[in-house]
Amino acid sequence: MNLVVRISVHTPQRALGGYDWHMQPPTIHLLEPDIRALLQAGSYRDARDALSAFEPADIADLIEALEPEVGVVAFRVLPRELAAATFAELGFSFQESLFEQLGDERAARVIDSMDPDDRAAVLDELPVEIASPLLARLTPESRRVTQIILGYDPESVGRLMTPDYVRLRPDWTVATSLEHIRRWGDDAETVHWVFVIDHENALVDDIHIRTILLADPQQTIRELMDDEFIALRATDDREEAVRVMARYNRTALPVVDSLGLLVGIVTADDVADVAEEEFTEDVQKLGGMEALDHDYTTAPVAEMFRKRGGWLAGLFVMQLLSIGVMRIFDDQLDKAIVLTLFVPLIIASGGNTGTQAASLLVRAIAVEELKLRDWWKIIRKELLTGLCLGAMLAALGVTTVLMMTLLGVIDTEHHWPLAFTVGGAVFIIVNWGTIIGSMFPLILDYLGMDPATSSSPLVATLMDVSGLTIYFALAIILLQGTIL
Repeated sequence: MNLVVRISVHTPQRALGGYDWHMQPPTIHLLEPDIRALLQAGSYRDARDALSAFEPADIADLIEALEPEVGVVAFRVLPRELAAATFAELGFSFQESLFEQLGDERAARVIDSMDPDDRAAVLDELPVEIASPLLARLTPESRRVTQIILGYDPESVGRLMTPDYVRLRPDWTVATSLEHIRRWGDDAETVHWVFVIDHENALVDDIHIRTILLADPQQTIRELMDDEFIALRATDDREEAVRVMARYNRTALPVVDSLGLLVGIVTADDVADVAEEEFTEDVQKLGGMEALDHDYTTAPVAEMFRKRGGWLAGLFVMQLLSIGVMRIFDDQLDKAIVLTLFVPLIIASGGNTGTQAASLLVRAIAVEELKLRDWWKIIRKELLTGLCLGAMLAALGVTTVLMMTLLGVIDTEHHWPLAFTVGGAVFIIVNWGTIIGSMFPLILDYLGMDPATSSSPLVATLMDVSGLTIYFALAIILLQGTIL
């Protein structure tokens, strides 16, 4: 694993664990024994200097890998700003245990030093009996900003935004603007983009920093404006931020309220976290379960049971329909037991085809490649694909029956009718599977539900029931007077 390491002038010149810091930066986990030894020996300054050479995400990984009591000490020795950034990277369960160890006063200082969006996210996750005292101990300005962010829906862009950004006025000169950026840019989330507002705080434009740096110092900001900008509404779903940022290749987007007033910005790192969370949620739903509230490693067994048990029970009940279908065709099965040999092949063909189509459509809907109005294009494409796939698998089905007859696995003189029954059923079921798998996500999206709910097990179960019906119905038509 390659890590970006900041080498501070305060980094100890001596090597830790045999590594020369100035020649080849080690991964932080290789230093775990040395950090542990420094902390246990009380060499807190050396431990702080060693940890300060790494990024917050890497420090968080190391702290969580240490024994809990040692990890708390490691966190305590960090400089205040680095501690705040590291805290945002820690897992929720470790954050809770740290609060218990630090006490309200120290914990409040850590929370107060965090970026507003990270601060709101942490407080939102904490139990109310912990979050309320911490919120009360924040500075008035931090508390005001945090309460504003927490006032938005948890799934909205407002929860992602930060109020730390650089604002300019149209009548300012480039020289004045650069001086303003130098003064306030260090506290901003990013200065890659700066935002132009009028005297009512309404957003009127956004400008890339490169444009300002390369402009004549005497030019005004108005002369650099093109009066075009891309903005999000604070009430938009946070997935909208992912789509817009990806579509326009931006590192920061302004957030406005219903009146067009600039209330914050969303940056690429926040959007990347959302994209990862949404992708994880979709994958878990496609697997036939509710999305977990915690990371897999920290999710309690009770949550795992609750999130997975309901779906499994529902799918179990749905599979009873398969038993019902086989019971309906009981007389035909008594006359031709050979038909049961191909039941696994039949249901697998339909389930696999439907699952493939559903997975493709869920992803296409998520990235806005498709809308409900495209349903006819989708059916046409899936039918053409289904015809090709069905023909291929039907040929394999016919070949399988003939080979099993030749090898003596099947003892019947009507092997050709049986082969055409199996092949024909596979052909029909594969085409049916492409339609079910592709239309089901679109219908759910139209109803305002998450298309990922059309999970692989759900589509597969639907195909099991319908596939068996198609198979036995076709067998009655084609095998009447021969095997039946």
